[in-house]
Amino acid sequence: MNRRKWPGSEQLVLALSGAARAVFDLDGTLYDTRDFERPALAAVVRLLQERSGRELSGLRDALWARRESDRHRPGLFDELLMQYQLPKEWGADCAREFHGYAAPELTSSESLRSLLVELRERGCRLALVSNGRPELQQRKLELLGLTSLFDRCIFCDPRRPQELKPSPWAWRQLDDWRGDTAAAYVGDDPVDAEFAQAVGAPFVPFCFRSTSYDH
Repeated sequence: MNRRKWPGSEQLVLALSGAARAVFDLDGTLYDTRDFERPALAAVVRLLQERSGRELSGLRDALWARRESDRHRPGLFDELLMQYQLPKEWGADCAREFHGYAAPELTSSESLRSLLVELRERGCRLALVSNGRPELQQRKLELLGLTSLFDRCIFCDPRRPQELKPSPWAWRQLDDWRGDTAAAYVGDDPVDAEFAQAVGAPFVPFCFRSTSYDH
């Protein structure tokens, strides 16, 4: 199979070479999160420009920087609304615009699809665990063309904080799928590492970075 060589992908294949079960994170692991978040945040800025009648110079870049530097801290829009002297009540509308973004860009995004196909062809069973609103995360998977590659997809809903990684809640949802077979977890940040450690699962670090951002 002609699989594209992403940075770190050879080590990922090696780490999973003997795995019978592998569980993956979604955002930042299977595709470059920027492929969704940059256009989604641009849509939020357009909404705010239309509503305020102002240019809001620099807001798009500020939102990008805030999201990429500290994505686990809540209140993505609140601080910048205040900084730009916009009503804090607009934060809920910003969140709806972001989470509801149709993301047509993902249909042509680079991803680890070929690697997942390769793993399945050699008998490794796959599951997915991702923090994020289920309706949004499912839409991303469908647009990326990845849904059919996973036996199980568990979405940890931020509206129910007890579900969120690194809580072991999602592991419990996979108990029947895992059985007595060890399952490695592949993810891109410290929260994913803690999630794996919560049940003593091997953690395989991998961060997908699209070549489209190299220039």
